Amino acid sequence: MSTAGRTTISGRTYRRTRPRGFAPWTPKPETLLLVEQVRAVLDEYCDHLPMTARQVFYRLVGAFQYPKEEKAYDRLQETLNRARRARLIPMDAIRDDRAASAGHSFGYNSPAEFWDSVRASAHYYARPLTEGQPRAVEVWIEAQGMMPMVAEVTQQYGVVVYCSGGFESVCAKHDAAARIAHRDVPTTVLSVGDYDPSGLSILDAAAEDVAQFVQELGGTPPAVKRLAVTEEQITRYGLETAPQKRTDRRGDHMHATVQAEALSPTQLTDLVRAGVEGAVDLRALARVRARSERERQRLVTKAERLR
Repeated sequence: MSTAGRTTISGRTYRRTRPRGFAPWTPKPETLLLVEQVRAVLDEYCDHLPMTARQVFYRLVGAFQYPKEEKAYDRLQETLNRARRARLIPMDAIRDDRAASAGHSFGYNSPAEFWDSVRASAHYYARPLTEGQPRAVEVWIEAQGMMPMVAEVTQQYGVVVYCSGGFESVCAKHDAAARIAHRDVPTTVLSVGDYDPSGLSILDAAAEDVAQFVQELGGTPPAVKRLAVTEEQITRYGLETAPQKRTDRRGDHMHATVQAEALSPTQLTDLVRAGVEGAVDLRALARVRARSERERQRLVTKAERLR
């Protein structure tokens, strides 16, 4: 049961200090202006939604001279939360870390529904796009929130995206090594991460550790190539920089650091697409797509007879 400013759960009443659920909101004029600017950013990159709050932040800095400081970023996050609760910004336009889940409930309501699903599945038939490729390709990305945006590009080539942000875990590195070691072809890794001592040194250390595990598991160590962020891209795109964090003591001191989310969604996806196309065999990809389409059409014809 809820009353104004209070919520009752299991017979106990709690005072509410923050909004719950969808909540009306009357922001101040300067905050409303920020909401309008966020809307403009989301409209500009509507083909790449959802965006992370950090990506929106850098677009605001570049387009609207929004303050480039952590206090301003915190204010933006709070504004995004309130604006979504007030339905001023679509909830699914911003990507937050989602709650994890495990297990599933699955079944059919009737045999007829099962046969409907069989017919529908025939329309989505496809061979693995990795078929016939001389090398396996995967993308490592530091920021988990950017994975869906990058995967939207890579899945067109049969390339999977993995989060390298958790590669300080020995289990995560061993899992990557086992995956690579058991392939029948060598692997190319394309990485996307921040241009700062931590981003560079963590990736280097993880790549060395994974390579050692792969070798000891009897496989071929991967070739690792950095897609972004690079020093050349900082100059080419005029990316927003920040001083090195005082707490970051890895590697050599850097006067200017750049987060991967400083790249616009268009720049990021273009870089990933170019990197993947340079790593895969496009002719083999075209052959498997053509074969898939021929087989799909035959399956669809057979499935329709199930009616």
